[in-house]
Amino acid sequence: MNAVSVALGCMGALVIGGCSASHDVRAASSTTNDEQTEYSARAGAPGTAVAGRSSTAPIGVATGPVNTDDITFAFDATVPAGAEMFRCLYAQMPTDRGVIAVPRVESNYTPGSHHLLAYRSNLTSVPEGRTGAFDCQDGLWQLNQRGSYYEAQQPHESRQLPKGIAHKFQPGEVMIIEAHYINTTDTQLDARVELTMHPTDPAEVEQEAGSIFFNNYDISVPAHGTATSMMTCELTQDISLALLWSHMHKRGVRFFATTNDEEAAERLGMLYEESDWAEPRPREYPSDPPVVLHAGTSITFGCEFKNDSDASFRFGTSAATNEMCILHGMYWPRMPSNAEQCLRRTTMKQ
Repeated sequence: MNAVSVALGCMGALVIGGCSASHDVRAASSTTNDEQTEYSARAGAPGTAVAGRSSTAPIGVATGPVNTDDITFAFDATVPAGAEMFRCLYAQMPTDRGVIAVPRVESNYTPGSHHLLAYRSNLTSVPEGRTGAFDCQDGLWQLNQRGSYYEAQQPHESRQLPKGIAHKFQPGEVMIIEAHYINTTDTQLDARVELTMHPTDPAEVEQEAGSIFFNNYDISVPAHGTATSMMTCELTQDISLALLWSHMHKRGVRFFATTNDEEAAERLGMLYEESDWAEPRPREYPSDPPVVLHAGTSITFGCEFKNDSDASFRFGTSAATNEMCILHGMYWPRMPSNAEQCLRRTTMKQ
């Protein structure tokens, strides 16, 4: 197979935004990154699915001729000194394996990444001219985004669903993968990112899983001050939680999530709480029996911020100059995309 080398420029998070230019972050933050990347792909054209059993695929290439073969998307990147960058990839699932059921997924990346994200989309083919990784800070790819599938904030992470539960992907379905790297050092960073999906026999799946992506844009943190941003999301159907975890930037000092479902609250207490903005730990929920959050009840989550700098911060993608407050999770059975993203929301600031 021929080697394919693609020149790329900008990187931010395995498909979270876009990237058109890098900026120096060494003075702005101790945890930001910029990238101008060079990717090397093997085994075919990037952005398409190919048959094979190799553990590492070319950029955007899924491997595995059998339903239970692993599917891996990977790329290499060079992050310039003092840079924060976003890089995206349209990653197409195999077209010749039928519905692919995935109960377990893992990611590995070299230190320096702020996060890695894999989004669901409404695409059934890779857009023309986008068969490799690309700068995505302009956010135009968001027009096709239909919620999150997976997110990681540590170099080695995995998500495992209970027996009989799995995410399902249609043949040829396109995910959007984003990587956000922050290099605060005076030397370039050689980075590598891998996302590996471990499929199972779809006949063994009793319930289709979904992913929660509750993103609160209503954030305002004053200079030398504190702030709290909260959002409430009503559930459109009964669901059972598998995992929850948080995402904040460096001014975030506490993340919390609660439910007004009295039965669930009695069994679980607070749904989630975390004080580590950089490497939050997922909470796993009981599955035998599972705890049900009932239709019509809601999840309220919030972030507490403390800002010791002279600058103020609002919502945005930059880990250096913006803040975020996002509740991620996996659950079953899957809700419609608008419910998974809490598009009907109530926000409050303190």
